[in-house]
Amino acid sequence: MQVNINVSENILDWVMKRVSPSVLSSKQGELLYAWKEGRKAPTYNQIEKMSKVTGIPLGYFFLEKPPVEDSSFVEYRTVDSKELSNPSRNLMDTLHDMELIQEWIRNELQATESDDLSFVGAIKKTVQPDDFATFVRKCLQIETNWYESCKTGEESFKLLRNYISDLGVVVMMSGIVGNNTHRTLDTNEFRAFALVDKKAPLIFINSNDSFNGKLFSLLHEFAHICLGENSLFNDRYGSIDKVSATEKTCNALAAEILVPKHIFLEKWKRQIREKDEEATIRELAKYFKCGYTVIARRAYDQKFIDFKVYQSFARKAVQQYLEKKQTGKGGGDYYNTAASRVDRRFFDLLLGSVSEGRTLYTDAFRLTNTNRTTFSNLAEKMRGVG
Repeated sequence: MQVNINVSENILDWVMKRVSPSVLSSKQGELLYAWKEGRKAPTYNQIEKMSKVTGIPLGYFFLEKPPVEDSSFVEYRTVDSKELSNPSRNLMDTLHDMELIQEWIRNELQATESDDLSFVGAIKKTVQPDDFATFVRKCLQIETNWYESCKTGEESFKLLRNYISDLGVVVMMSGIVGNNTHRTLDTNEFRAFALVDKKAPLIFINSNDSFNGKLFSLLHEFAHICLGENSLFNDRYGSIDKVSATEKTCNALAAEILVPKHIFLEKWKRQIREKDEEATIRELAKYFKCGYTVIARRAYDQKFIDFKVYQSFARKAVQQYLEKKQTGKGGGDYYNTAASRVDRRFFDLLLGSVSEGRTLYTDAFRLTNTNRTTFSNLAEKMRGVG
């Protein structure tokens, strides 16, 4: 015999405000409304299914009043926006998962008496862009023209991700919450975030962004770690206003590493003699292995183009990526995708801790969203990741 349960109207109202409509099917949305209006009362099984679909913890449905969750992290958002004053369940759950990973790494490193990382919080907010870029290049041990060894933005991203990981920064990446393919992370809400810690600083990249977008986000978030500040990067169109001085500093650092100013000026002057602005921007994006938006911003800062042209390029870049993504092939190898999500250094640390008995297999499975079979296969795949 099925028992119907009365769920508080306040809770159902809170759930409907927290959940993106795209998460629910029309039938599920109608069911929530029916519960809220008292036309139907759910069974336990229905509540359990709704919990899984929405990502709202099961226990919340049995409360009388909505829970008070700590969403203070949104104060670190790049661009002030009303949308992020009420962060999605997907963002909050991803943030929570990354905090658990960071906490595990911190405890593991403390147990082995590892030193603090000297570059975390080493830079003052008043730093000049050239000095900041020099510091970062020294940390990463790269030359000014490092990008010349790469063929694409994807190669550039993978190279810098490895260098940053080798420094001790945990670089995680995913486009979904955990393993739930129905809970997609929205790049309009956030592109990346950084959690500062002296032993285990962490960068999370939203993999639904383009490789050029990921590349810029990676350097932007690394800049925040050097400044010692948490960050939630949600600027998709290269905003000029509503951006703090700290964000401008981080943007300037990312731009200088990707497109060194003196090399840009030299290349621009040479190209613009033969081509128009748009062709020049596209040509330089190929040379520097980065996105059109970064080149267009460089050109705007030098007053080579006006703001409307710059903004047009920023929006076109997003639109072209979305169109390309829609026509691209889905799927892909599960273990290739899983390996790309996990920081290589973190996984090595986890394997060592499991083999030495400091961490239980069940905890390792939880931290990596795997089970006994997939964890073992992922370990094999990670051994081939350089």
